[in-house]
Amino acid sequence: MGKLVANVDDDVKARAAALYDSMGMSLSTAVNMFLRQSLVDNGLPFRPTRHTPDGYPVPPVHNAYMFERSEKGHVILPADWDDSEDSVYDQYAK
Repeated sequence: MGKLVANVDDDVKARAAALYDSMGMSLSTAVNMFLRQSLVDNGLPFRPTRHTPDGYPVPPVHNAYMFERSEKGHVILPADWDDSEDSVYDQYAK
C-alpha cells in the first residue's frame, strides 16, 4: 500500500480524526474512502459551492425541476405524471 503525505491544519486533523473515530474508522480509512469515491465519481465526491452572503449555500439547478411551460406560462408536468381519472393535465397542456 502506498503512503500519502498531506499538509493539514492541526485543529482540522484532530477534529476530523475525532469525527471519524466516532464513526468507527480511522482518518486513514476516511481519506482512502474519499479517494476511492473520487475515482467512482470521476471527480470530487461532493459539489463545491460558494456561499451567499447570508451563509447558506446556493442550491444547484436540478434538471428534474426544469419543466416545459404552456403559452400561458403554466408548468407542464411530464405526461407520465398524469392521473387518468381527471382532466387536469389536459386543461393546462394546451
